Amino acid sequence: MSARDETRHYFADYEVYQDGHAIAWGQVTHSMRIDDDMAAAALVAALRAHAANVHDVDTGAIRLRGIHRL
Repeated sequence: MSARDETRHYFADYEVYQDGHAIAWGQVTHSMRIDDDMAAAALVAALRAHAANVHDVDTGAIRLRGIHRL
């Protein structure tokens, strides 16, 4: 029996930190195709990368405050 193949949609609230201070915040959405058990680390990495791209910062500057499946 094969695993269900579906796309799941996520929403995250985040802050951007620089020198220990929050300098920006925002929200980001991301959709991922799920073929098996999804690794939570892959979702977190994708959300942080998307947010970092929006603010042109390194992913290490992004602090995810909450992740929700839509």
